[in-house]
Order: sequence, then C-alpha cells, then structure tokens
Amino acid sequence: MIVKIRKIFLLFSLFKDDKMLKQMRVPILLILGIVIILWISGCTNTTPVILPTTGSISVVTNPANAKVFLDNIDTGLHTPCTITDVSVGSHFVKVTLTNYVSTTYMVNVLPDQVSHLTFKLNQINPPPLKKLLTGISVFPSYMNLLEGESQSFDSVTAYYSDSSSSDIELSSCIYSSDNISCATIDEGGLVTAISDGLATITISYSEGVITKTTTADISVGTVSQNDVAYRALCVGIGDYIQGSENDLNAPPYDVNKMMQVLNSCRFGVSNTTFSTITSLKDSQATKSNILQAISASFSGADNDDVSYFYFSGHGSLVGNTSYICPADITSFYGSAMSVDELESALSSIPGTKVVLLDSCHSGGFIGKSQEETLLSQEDVTTFNENIVNIFSQSQSKSLLTTNQYKVLTSCHYYQYCYELTPETGDPFGVFTMALITGCGYYGNLSADTNLDTRVSLQEAYEFVNNWVYNYGIYQDVQVFPDYSSFTIVEH
Repeated sequence: MIVKIRKIFLLFSLFKDDKMLKQMRVPILLILGIVIILWISGCTNTTPVILPTTGSISVVTNPANAKVFLDNIDTGLHTPCTITDVSVGSHFVKVTLTNYVSTTYMVNVLPDQVSHLTFKLNQINPPPLKKLLTGISVFPSYMNLLEGESQSFDSVTAYYSDSSSSDIELSSCIYSSDNISCATIDEGGLVTAISDGLATITISYSEGVITKTTTADISVGTVSQNDVAYRALCVGIGDYIQGSENDLNAPPYDVNKMMQVLNSCRFGVSNTTFSTITSLKDSQATKSNILQAISASFSGADNDDVSYFYFSGHGSLVGNTSYICPADITSFYGSAMSVDELESALSSIPGTKVVLLDSCHSGGFIGKSQEETLLSQEDVTTFNENIVNIFSQSQSKSLLTTNQYKVLTSCHYYQYCYELTPETGDPFGVFTMALITGCGYYGNLSADTNLDTRVSLQEAYEFVNNWVYNYGIYQDVQVFPDYSSFTIVEH
C-alpha cells in the first residue's frame, strides 16, 4: 500500500512544471485524494457484524405452576418462567398441570427477542367414580355335615370400590362343587352331603362384566379338617451362583423364620402339626432342585391335604410373564421359573396349595395388574403394544388362581419388593417380616383379628398389607382369592 502511494506522488511530480498540469492541479489532487482514501479503507481490517442466533420464550399460565416442555423435552421449569437460549425459528411449547388439559402452542423465536406465550388452562372434569364390585364372601365358609344332611349358606356379601358392602340373594350366585361324589349344591345355595370326604364349593357372583368368586370347604362324615396332613417346602436364595452383584442378604434368614412359624402351628382340635417341613437355601435352590423338591416334599399328598410353598428371592418380569429366579439363573430367560412352570409343578400335587411369594413382580403369579379396574379397548391395545417379549406373547399363561390355591404375594406384577438390613439383628424381607409378625413368630397372633386363635388368608393379607404400608415401603401385597376364610396358621 505504501509503495503504491509513493508511485502516485512521483508521477505527479514529473508534470509539475507543465502549464496545463498546473491548471489541473487542484482537480487532480482532489481525485488522487479520493483514490488514496478508497485504497486505505480497502486495506483496513474491519470486524463483521454478527447477528444473534437465539432468543427467549416467556411462558405464563393461568393457573400457574404448570410444567413446561420445549419441543417435547422437559425444561424442568414451571410457570411463570422464561426459557432462554432458544435457537431462532419455530418451536413447540407444551404445558401440563395435574387435573388440567395439557396445551401446546407453536411460537416463532426471533433473534435476541423475547416471545410471549400465555395459556388459559382448562380443568378436566373427571367422570363420577363408578361403584365397582371388588369381592364377595360367604358365611359360613366351612360346614361339617353327616352323610345325607343338607345345609344352606346363611349369606353371601358383596364388597365394592367405595368401601360399601351389601348382602346378595343366594339365588343370584352360581355354585359348583369340585367333588360331587362328596357334596353337591343346588342353584339356591343348599349343600347336600353325599358321602364321606372333603369338597370345595365355589361361589361366583357377577355385576355387569365383573365376576368375583369365593370358596367354602365342606367336610362330610368322619373326614374333618383334623385329618388333613400339612407339608411345607421353604426356598430362600441369597447367594446366586453367577455373580455376587445379584446376591441378597435376607432370604436364608427369611426361610428360618418362616419354618419356625410353621413348626409352631397346631391345627384343629387334634393339634395337627406339619408332617414335613423341608428347605432349600442359596446354591442348593437351582431350578431343577426346586422342581424335584416340590415333587418329593409333597409326595403322598391327597385331596384332603394342604401343601405350603414359600419362596424368598429375586423375581423378574419378562413381557407379561412373571418369574421367580433360582440360584442358577443366567441371562437366558428359560433359566428362570415362570408362573406356568410353577403352576404346572404345584397342580400335579393333590389337595390345597398355600403359596407365599416374597419376590419382585410376584403379583403376576395370580394375574394382579396395577389396579383391579376395567380397561378400555384403547388401554388394552396400548398394553399389548408394550409387550416386547415374543416368547411371553406366544405362550398361554397359567395362573395360581384355581380353587386349589390360596396365595399371598409381596407386591403387584409391576412392582419391586424390598429387604432391609438393620443395624442390629438379621436382615429381612419386608413382606416376610410382616407375615411372620402377624402369624406368631414373636409369640402372639397379631393378625388374628377375630381372636379365634387362627389366622385366615384374608386376615393375613390385611395385616401384612397394613404393616408394610405403615412401615413406609411402597409395595402392594396381593391375595387370591379375596375374602377367603381359609386358615393358614393356627395355634
């Protein structure tokens, strides 16, 4: 640049004595000045102007405190608020608030400006709660008849979702007997003893599309509850074979406590005790060993007998199928024990089965979903679309929900359950601790609300459910069947 300027002045000096040039000196100087200025400005470094690329969005709702989403991403903000550093262009803002209709607007964000959005939220008017049938009970739930004798049930009671109850006309129920050679029942609920033995009467009642059932036990002749043989198999797995990261602390201790409770039982006027109580713990409790132990422990059982299966350990949910996890479980789903496999093994044992499961997702063994309410077709479709395991979709699923089962599970199918390790004392599964506390482990039958020295399935369910809730643990205990007076512990 400097070199070029110097050449211009040299050229001008060559003509400085010429008369014509003298006359043109002023215009030329003016032109040269302009050229010099342009050259100088062309060689000067300048900083380009950078336009802003972001803006902000102010969001206000009536009422306030709504969650704010930007392009379906939770901002973590609640109204009123301002979303900053939003890229220039079109964006979608959604606001959600409990009991109000969620609303979405599109907003155009301008550089370095604040775009304002104001939402008037519309309140959701929920439909009135439906009064749904939740269960039934029968009284008496046990009859001891002589051959040829007849007796009718006194009452059947229906229970509803609004905590109300009402008596049902006996003729409104449907009855069936699982042993008509022992006892029959007519359409009006009249039981007739045919011959010595035991029979279970199933009572069903429907309102709309909801059907609930309960059972009553009938003893005819010389056979009574005192002649029942009791057997138990208790399984607890804390030490899993593949990897210590899968281990639990409580199950072996849970088994010991449960066996102590069962050992203290005395059933009926003859004070019948358990004839056998066997256990499998930790690495002993492989899948094949559990299945073999079920067959061996309950060998010799007949239709009059009661067999207890207790499990404490890991549980799993694959697709829509619940599993318990034996000690040798691997990443292959077939190494776990599905509800189908457990039901198949237990159903081959005659008589009544009491099943107590302290494992995650155990509610799936009795088909317990999140709530016992009716699902719309849309809900059912959505649920089915979320089932990702093709094996679970293709297989039919048996449940522990026939007349031969009395079941308590530690939680819903979708829930986890918990164990605790106190500063002093043994670790324990929360469900198991609640159950043994109510069933006499500490010397008194806390679950025996009617003070008849017996704990029924329903009493155990209510005690355990309340105990777990009061302990502050989020796991909802489940039962099958509802409102059963079947005795599971007696002192």
